[in-house]
Amino acid sequence: MPSPDSPIEAQPGPESPRAEYQKGLLAWLKAPEEKACLDVMLHALNAQRAQHDAAPETIACFAAAEALLTAIRDQRLEPLVPYRRLAARVEQALRKGTPDRTLRADLQAPLLQFDPPLQAPIEPLQARDPLSAALAPTAAVLPLLATPREPRFTTAQRSLWDNAVEALGLAWTKCSGTTAHEGWAELRQGIFRLLEGALTLGHPAPLQLAEALAAATDDLESASPSPRLLTTLAASMELLQERGFLEHEALESLVRQLATRLERRDEGTRSRHLDILFAHEAREEIERLRLAMEALPPDCKTLQEAARRIQQLADPLDLAPLTLVAFRFAQSVEQIDPARLDHPPGRDIALSWIDALENWITAIGDSNPLAPPAELAALQTQLSSLAETGAR
Repeated sequence: MPSPDSPIEAQPGPESPRAEYQKGLLAWLKAPEEKACLDVMLHALNAQRAQHDAAPETIACFAAAEALLTAIRDQRLEPLVPYRRLAARVEQALRKGTPDRTLRADLQAPLLQFDPPLQAPIEPLQARDPLSAALAPTAAVLPLLATPREPRFTTAQRSLWDNAVEALGLAWTKCSGTTAHEGWAELRQGIFRLLEGALTLGHPAPLQLAEALAAATDDLESASPSPRLLTTLAASMELLQERGFLEHEALESLVRQLATRLERRDEGTRSRHLDILFAHEAREEIERLRLAMEALPPDCKTLQEAARRIQQLADPLDLAPLTLVAFRFAQSVEQIDPARLDHPPGRDIALSWIDALENWITAIGDSNPLAPPAELAALQTQLSSLAETGAR
């Protein structure tokens, strides 16, 4: 029986399964140790599966969610942050009526660590060797590391593309923070030049990205971009400016992710629960950043770890600009002599960067616009300059 102090009781009522699940989820995010919250969520999922005839994939996904939540309730798994994030994605699936393509596999993954795989009824289980799953992928990658890879494109092939990327960067700078149609028209011209450069490269990935950008910005000359499109464009422009973008080993994968986000630019709203959970966890890493700056000299290893943790938290939530900002901070700190962060101007720049990032994270948690604070770009440039001139 739940204790009288439990934040929520598993009482069935007239509310919809989604509302019941939502109530249990919000209580569980505040008190992960409370089993009564999990009972409410399990009851809601069971009611949802019995409510109407759903697609087999949807039914299987909710069944996997029940199995995971049951394992947590029965203390076979700890209520870790990744599992709470999965529970928030289940709420999103209940809202949309269908789960996203990877949710079922992500829900089942924690259950596959047991041998045999976790199924009801659950018997005492032994965890598999955690290294066994990594051996085959590692063996497949090693041959690629043995010999240097030839460049994909010659200087002559890249000429039109590189010029187009430079023009596109200038146009984007003029567009940032404004809704002026003239600025968007110049951006569109830069994208057309990018298409020409992609044709010269003769590779499907750059052409796919250029076409996705052209389609996504088709209406910008007559209408302002949505916040979601603006965020996705910012991520695309940042990655296009990366020096090794065309030669990146995962070029096809990067382009596929960007193209998918550009195609989904007008889909619904963000999950309020995922944003709240992200902001809560990310602010803990902000505190780690500040504590690392108080060490003598500043603890650059912890600074890198905390920034990369924020990057990991933001990546699955379609927060590409924030992911990139955290990645670049970690990259810069890795090269800076810790002593340079113990005195001005390095210390002031780093602390201002942390403050600006915290304000951005707080805005995301409060469901405010997701565009990056303007000062972060300038601070990141100063950090990069410190890294170049004051390497360890």
